[in-house]
Amino acid sequence: MDEPVATIEKSKKIEAINKETIHHICSGQVVLDLAIAIKELVENSLDSRATVIDVKLIDYGKTCISVNDNGSGVLEQDFEGLGLKHHTSKLREFTDLTEVNTFGFRGEALSSLCALSELSIITRHASSEHGFKLEFDRNGILMRKEPCAREKGTTVHARNIFKNLPVRAKEFQKNLKKEYARAIQVLYSYCLVSTNIKITCTNLMTGKSSNLIVATRNTDDVLSNVNSVFGKKSLDGIVKLELQPPDETVLQEYNLSSNITVDFDWECYVSTCDHAIGRSSPDRQFFYVNGRPCDLTKVSKLINSVYHKYNNKQYPFIFLNIKLDRQCADVNVTPDKRTIFVTQERLILATLKFSLITKWDKLQRNFTAKTLTELNFGLKRTISSNYTHLPAKRLQMSPSLSHTTKDDAIQTHIKSMKKHVDVEMMINIAIIKEKLNEKGSIVRAPISTAKRIKYRIQMEANQSEAEKELQRELTKDSFGKMEIIGQFNLGFIIARLEDDLFIIDQHATDEKFRFEKLSNETKLKTQKLIAPKLLNFSALNETILIEHQQTFEDNGFTFNINEQAEPGKKIELIGMPVSGHWQFGQEDIEELVFLIREAGNETKNKHIYRPSRVRQMLASRACRSAVMIGTALNIGEMQKLIMQMTQMQNPWNCPHGRPTIRHLLSLLLINK
Repeated sequence: MDEPVATIEKSKKIEAINKETIHHICSGQVVLDLAIAIKELVENSLDSRATVIDVKLIDYGKTCISVNDNGSGVLEQDFEGLGLKHHTSKLREFTDLTEVNTFGFRGEALSSLCALSELSIITRHASSEHGFKLEFDRNGILMRKEPCAREKGTTVHARNIFKNLPVRAKEFQKNLKKEYARAIQVLYSYCLVSTNIKITCTNLMTGKSSNLIVATRNTDDVLSNVNSVFGKKSLDGIVKLELQPPDETVLQEYNLSSNITVDFDWECYVSTCDHAIGRSSPDRQFFYVNGRPCDLTKVSKLINSVYHKYNNKQYPFIFLNIKLDRQCADVNVTPDKRTIFVTQERLILATLKFSLITKWDKLQRNFTAKTLTELNFGLKRTISSNYTHLPAKRLQMSPSLSHTTKDDAIQTHIKSMKKHVDVEMMINIAIIKEKLNEKGSIVRAPISTAKRIKYRIQMEANQSEAEKELQRELTKDSFGKMEIIGQFNLGFIIARLEDDLFIIDQHATDEKFRFEKLSNETKLKTQKLIAPKLLNFSALNETILIEHQQTFEDNGFTFNINEQAEPGKKIELIGMPVSGHWQFGQEDIEELVFLIREAGNETKNKHIYRPSRVRQMLASRACRSAVMIGTALNIGEMQKLIMQMTQMQNPWNCPHGRPTIRHLLSLLLINK
């Protein structure tokens, strides 16, 4: 019988990793994705004092990334060190970091791109008679240098990025559109802050013409850059935020001395808190320290938190460039240099909070007479429509709830209902409390430890918090499992799911169902114009319209497209939607472009994007045809309304923002 093979091996000798392997391991930690690759190359161009920077992508950056500038160029004596690791012109000693006033300083970017792609550079310094074409190997070593013609400046070509890392290359290909969208978002941050500099970005799909993605115009102020990048409509409702030293109350909140001095400055622009001015997501929030784009998590959280006290459905536009003494900021934290530590963080937060509250409080008080009249009329109409013209209030209850009530639990909800609860729902919950109270004795019972209380957001919480809790605890299938308890006040359905009671607005939920159906299925009729109208769009907006022409046609807009015309003059409007007294125009087209642009890859789903006025029109139709408050419903009709919620894309509020469903109380707090 053969002897068993020995299974214990000798320990392998510990040896130094070879330089090429070290290079690949380290480089992988610097350029992680397409966004960082573009960011690093644009920063190099900005550091070279370029006034024109042109970013060109082929196949969304997969085939090639090119960044061309008119900066200072590279001296011939520096060619050898361009692609080598830890080579930079920005510093010589570690202590030099505190004096760095450029974007780059690690000496990693070009070296990393050498390891991850095929890198070539064409550059000419002002002192040179001609330019040079340089090619580097994977280790950043200069392999070829050829004279060539070009103006002063530098062009970097990075081809087939991540080709040397098969797994990352596969992931990059899989998430190409997502990577591309993130890269453009990062590029936006440089476009906004870079005044007196023209930055353009184009994308060329193989076999197609080049598309302009973004272009600034070498202007000297930030708001002009905002206009160039996001369009004129994006400036609506944006105001400058003046720096206001915090008062005693805010200083105490942040545990700061009352005699502390605010020794920094900022340039800041934010949205007003008016509804419909803000955005549905925090996608246009840009933060900088001394002009360097960065991620300021605590600052972002603070601004959005304060904003939600005034407008809980949206997020503000933010441009915030904090100007600090360079000794007070540490940018040497992460390889991408987007994480920055500052020594005055609490003072910055306190100053920002007080300044925002001061600005938004002031704006909140600036009501026009027309606004006040509409507000007063709307409130009176809401109350009178439910409580003057309706029959006596009544609650149809099932026997299972006749003796399972608890006044304290309901009273907790009722007492604290800021501003944020719909008037009808607020008053009706109070009446529900009275009706339930009449049914039996109220006894305080200990909370059962066997089951979890799922809903803790109180009625006074803002609408977004309540919706997040419902989304977290409920699925669309949950609506189909709800037990109908009864109809209250001919306007609300009381339903039970396991140990929780919910109140559902019968009109709002039916309106939302009908609105989503109309929005997804309605194709508006088009009326031909007598004469075509030329649309003077930016090249980017023009490209978006051409690529999503079907979406515009679904909204009733038709165009003549002349691909041979110069950018900005390729589109003529030849037909507009018509519907009763509703009038539409170029503003609606611009808004639709804006919505498509923000949606990114999501435009591929079946959802049809609508301009706000088309949405208003469809919402009006849905409202008129929906079940009205004051309509008595039987169990089957109530069940149908709840089942409709399983089919909605967003069942939490109606098109006008009114909540469709709210958690009423937990039966775990009730003793039978």
